[in-house]
Amino acid sequence: MNTKERILKGSLALFNEEGEARQTAVDIANVLEMSPGNLYYHFKGKGAIIAALYDEFEAGMRALLRGARGRITSIEDNWLYLYVLLEDIHGFRFFYRNLGEILARYPALAVRFRALLAEQRQTISALLGDLEKAGVLHLMPRMKPVLVQQILMMLTFWLSMDAVTGAGEEEASLIHKTVFSIMTLVIPHMGGAGLEAMQAISAYYDTVMEK
Repeated sequence: MNTKERILKGSLALFNEEGEARQTAVDIANVLEMSPGNLYYHFKGKGAIIAALYDEFEAGMRALLRGARGRITSIEDNWLYLYVLLEDIHGFRFFYRNLGEILARYPALAVRFRALLAEQRQTISALLGDLEKAGVLHLMPRMKPVLVQQILMMLTFWLSMDAVTGAGEEEASLIHKTVFSIMTLVIPHMGGAGLEAMQAISAYYDTVMEK
């Protein structure tokens, strides 16, 4: 691991654990046991580190979003896909826990994040469309954008809710709970198969939460 990678990895761990707002470039250097000058040689301050971390997050997220289209046509596939998506978000959770504040302090990131949200919206809509084509979902036209918005809101603010409530749940438990919550938004639109699907995902949820 080179020095730049070490700085990014250490900064991400620090931000995720203690929050980003209270940390300075000197704090990061101290945690990494390097001089502030050495850190500044690679990144011109904390803002540059956050931008580089966002580059990494955005690249991974866009790859996940684009790779899903046309390939997920069952409720089971959607559970696994949502888990992977939320796991990736959790890896950069400092960004989402204080989303409004961090976007206000870094306007360039705000522009990029809104573009990422737009792609997330498109992917969610496409996934729901695939489920409709497969006969799994039966959505009234006016309900589809509402459902897309509900799912997008959960993907965006689930970590904020965890932070606000102070629950501090273990990662896998929190992710499964969030996936389950998202799935319950979809199941009412499955028609007669909805009850059976609800029973199935409830049983699966109970199983994974016991592990």
